[in-house]
Amino acid sequence: MYLSMQDIINKYNGQWVFLINCKVDDNDEIIGGEVVLNDKLRDKVISEMESYLFEESDTILTYVGKIPEGISLLL
Repeated sequence: MYLSMQDIINKYNGQWVFLINCKVDDNDEIIGGEVVLNDKLRDKVISEMESYLFEESDTILTYVGKIPEGISLLL
């Protein structure tokens, strides 16, 4: 089910989410998508992403919410 980014933030705050069928605005900012995987543990989501390897849509893995202290992200 497609959700806006605000709905995703409200529902999955503090979790890693993997989205398919992402939509972006004119500034290439993600405005929504379908959450197919989510967990507080990034590695768990990544290990389950393999089943979407051949997904023919725009996909993204992102953390939703404030990044916890002590965690570093490379962009």
